[in-house]
Amino acid sequence: MKSMVFTLKRKFRFPRIRRENFSVKEYFARYGLQIFFMLTFLLGLILGVAYATKADKDFLLRLDFLFLSNMNSRLSMSAFEIFCSCFTTDFLVLFVVFCFSFAPWGTVTLPFCTAFKGFSVGVSSAFIFSLYRMSGIGFYILVVLPGAILFLFALVSYCKEGFTLSVRFLRLSLFGSIKEPYLNRNIRSFFNKSLIALLVTLGSSLLDMILWVLFAHMFNFS
Repeated sequence: MKSMVFTLKRKFRFPRIRRENFSVKEYFARYGLQIFFMLTFLLGLILGVAYATKADKDFLLRLDFLFLSNMNSRLSMSAFEIFCSCFTTDFLVLFVVFCFSFAPWGTVTLPFCTAFKGFSVGVSSAFIFSLYRMSGIGFYILVVLPGAILFLFALVSYCKEGFTLSVRFLRLSLFGSIKEPYLNRNIRSFFNKSLIALLVTLGSSLLDMILWVLFAHMFNFS
């Protein structure tokens, strides 16, 4: 009996839980590009808010296809028109990222894509908040923000992939140091990521449409 208990104690040992050391260097090596593009988005957001406080309101209303400013015009749209309006704006940003990713200078121009998206969000939010006060804040949080956050994560991830591909073309143009099969694998991988980004953009536009149809008319914008 004693030998049996002793055997069980020897065999059934709980595994030790080891706490791995957190490495800042490894973290930034893995997520540095995403952090960089998120910071450019935040910079654009700040600039957009600053611009909206000084811009002409009539001018912003005419640019509703870029900035969400003309609420009455958007509320008069059908569900399909709202979906097309939301998707077109985000798709144009994705298309620009796609084009820049195949150019060596994309390493310089891609950050402007996230900065522009941040600028448009900053202008739209500041304009709505200043014009409609509490109704605008509630509307933006409930209706606009969920789809915007979903698209933002897709855009940051897509810009990271595009930046990596653009670096490959930059090295190829300067040094010719990349083998063709290796570059082809990177291009195929980028096309797959492009499809994922497009599907997420469709999902965010669909979410925008649903939230607009369900909740937009609950707020007073007169």
